[in-house]
Amino acid sequence: MIYYYMQPPASALAALATRISIMSSIQILPADVAAKIAAGEVVERPASIVKEVVENAIDAGATRITVDLQGGGATALRVTDNGRGVARDDLPLVFARHATSKLRALDDLEELHTLGFRGEALASIGAVADVTFASRPADAPAGASLCMAHGALGEVGALALPPGSIITVRDLFAHVPARLKFLKSRQAEAGYCVQVLERYALAYPEIAFTVLSEGRLALRTPGDGQLTSAIAQIYDLATAEQMIPLRYGADDEWQALPLNERPPVVTGMTSRPASYKSTKQHIHIFVNRRWVRSQSLTYAVEEAYHSLLLTGRHPIAIVNLDLDPALLDVNVHPAKTEIKFARERQVYAAVQRAVRAAVVTTTEAPAISSGAFAPPPSPLPSEAGEGESTQKDTSVDRRAQPVMGSPLSTTGGEGLGAGPRPLWNAGALRQVERPPERQAVAQPPPPPRLPALRVLGQVSQSYIITEGPDGVYMIDQHAAHERILLEKMVRQWRGQALPAQGLLEPVVVALPPDIYEAVEERLDALRQLSFDMEPFGAASFIVRAVPVPLAAHASAEGLAELLPELVGAEGAGHAETWEEHALANIACRSAIKAGKALAPDEQRELVRQLEGVDARHSCCHGRPTTIHLSLDALEREFARR
Repeated sequence: MIYYYMQPPASALAALATRISIMSSIQILPADVAAKIAAGEVVERPASIVKEVVENAIDAGATRITVDLQGGGATALRVTDNGRGVARDDLPLVFARHATSKLRALDDLEELHTLGFRGEALASIGAVADVTFASRPADAPAGASLCMAHGALGEVGALALPPGSIITVRDLFAHVPARLKFLKSRQAEAGYCVQVLERYALAYPEIAFTVLSEGRLALRTPGDGQLTSAIAQIYDLATAEQMIPLRYGADDEWQALPLNERPPVVTGMTSRPASYKSTKQHIHIFVNRRWVRSQSLTYAVEEAYHSLLLTGRHPIAIVNLDLDPALLDVNVHPAKTEIKFARERQVYAAVQRAVRAAVVTTTEAPAISSGAFAPPPSPLPSEAGEGESTQKDTSVDRRAQPVMGSPLSTTGGEGLGAGPRPLWNAGALRQVERPPERQAVAQPPPPPRLPALRVLGQVSQSYIITEGPDGVYMIDQHAAHERILLEKMVRQWRGQALPAQGLLEPVVVALPPDIYEAVEERLDALRQLSFDMEPFGAASFIVRAVPVPLAAHASAEGLAELLPELVGAEGAGHAETWEEHALANIACRSAIKAGKALAPDEQRELVRQLEGVDARHSCCHGRPTTIHLSLDALEREFARR
């Protein structure tokens, strides 16, 4: 092989030599250049300014905060609050770098209870924009104002204004065109600003937030201290009704421990599986009411919904962790949006358990509204003969989705065919009382039970129709059996008693090389799930035994399809959850299929077993097992109401 070397042009060599010569000489940057570079760490876009200023207002004890945006905040933005304000003599210090009232010594970082603490926000903003700070403490007879225009400080002047502060920022990046060209459209930048305010409205529901964009109302929260009120304003009322409270770590015996030994206290709200979004951005994590980015804690929330939501669906969650500031490092990033935990695994477990416990305690069967059926061609008079048409709700109940609990335990076996069950007893249907929330944290109560059901028959060899005291329950036989098998196997696995079924003839399973390596890496874990298998040849395994439910499906082709699903199960990076993901795939493969005719005794036995599991209202993949058609809905459809 021959290499050719091309000599660069002499002009290029001369320019490079000149540049190296310049860079080899060390010099101190001019103050204005250094300030603008430092500002780049704090001020990325108008939303960055909104975040810093609003945090200062919250630290000042404000109960009302108003943000007015023009040009998405790049042209002008104004933040008004009713906080404590700043005295006239202290105004010049608000623009001084590293000037703060929140820290005195390094040790104060271990007892930090404020959002801001670096003392560089206004100094950084003033380096890249025209800023006016006007403030008046409640005990001052008048207010005062001070301007800083792109790094140049003005004079303090008197101003009449109510107690609180008003910060006005104009012409962001006007003197830094390299930063200005990276801003997005006015609508996009305004959206980022509103998103910041939404987060703090969720963290501080006792504060009334108002956001105006181009004079139009973009957000308003009542500040009544109710998180559901803030959720209703940010999302909608239907979403707020689907939220359930979180509470973990508030037990009296835990609170008696020293502060640095207490587990994290988790509060907030999370959505029922019926209410979901298509992205993860609606999972809000707050640590001591500070919004943070945390892939680990976001994953903890997602894991709590394992088998509750279909792939591509994500919950809405507002999770606030309250823990000792000494166990945190909030000084990781200039924007203070990243955080480090001294006990990350403990925090992860607290979030996951809090969300899972909340969802388990609210399980209920999805319902079909009357609008799920086609309306009659013309209004019918009521049965009472009044001659007035009955107004019907023609919308499908979008909240009629499965709500489930965790795969903990089940009774009964996977076999069907037990004796007939008695007719349902109307007195058996009652609402299960939930114990106090504090008790629900330590030992989550069982979800509301299904009523006693009478099996009527099978439809399309896939759905079992049953009658209860409050209507008709339709059961998907595959989804129901899948849930039954999963909870039974999980209980057995946790008790180290998951039975294996030896095969009459060993099965040789050939796999692609990459899958073979992945299976070989998980071989010990698969043996813990009752697989008796070992390498056999270049890229094959010989399988001699499988978990009992899988025995009828243990063909070479079936195992070749199943094994990649097991080793590639979501959450495989977390040893404490991989087994349950794998068992969910085994349950799906082993469950009776749609299209299989079941004898009446088999139908009754399936219903009996479903009544005994915890997460009875959806399968391993989040699909509903049971749909409820109430008597009220039937009466409305038949114009009896």
